[in-house]
Amino acid sequence: MLIQIQRISQHKVVRQGTKYIIVGGVCTLADIAVLYFLTRYIGINYLISSILSFSVGVVINYFFCVMWIFDFRTIQNRTHEFLCYLAISLVALGINTFVIWVLTAFFAFYFLISKIFASIITLIYNFLIRKYFLHTIR
Repeated sequence: MLIQIQRISQHKVVRQGTKYIIVGGVCTLADIAVLYFLTRYIGINYLISSILSFSVGVVINYFFCVMWIFDFRTIQNRTHEFLCYLAISLVALGINTFVIWVLTAFFAFYFLISKIFASIITLIYNFLIRKYFLHTIR
C-alpha cells in the first residue's frame, strides 16, 4: 500500500496538481483578502471588488506556475505565454463573477461564501486548461 502511494505521489501530474492546490490556496487567500478589504473598507461593490481581487490572484498564480509548478513551457516567449494566461484567466473571471453573482443575488449567500465556491470551480478549470494548453508536450 505504501509503495503504491509513493508511486502515485511520484507521478508528475499528481505532484503538479498538489503544488497547484498549494499555490491556488495562496492566491485564493490573497484574492479573498483584497475582495474583503475593497468591499468592506473601501465600499466598492462586491462584483467589482471580485474582478479586481481576482486580477491580483492571476498575477501571483502566473509567477508561481512558471517558476515552481510546471517545468515545461509550450510557449517559450514569456510575453505570449502571459497573454495566454490572461486569456484563460478572462474565462475563469467570467465563471468566477457569474458564480458569485448567482449565489449572492439569487441564493442570498454572503459574498465571501460565494467567492469560496467560485474559487473551487475556477481552480479546477484553471489547472486543467493551463496544464493542457500551456504546459503539455505535444
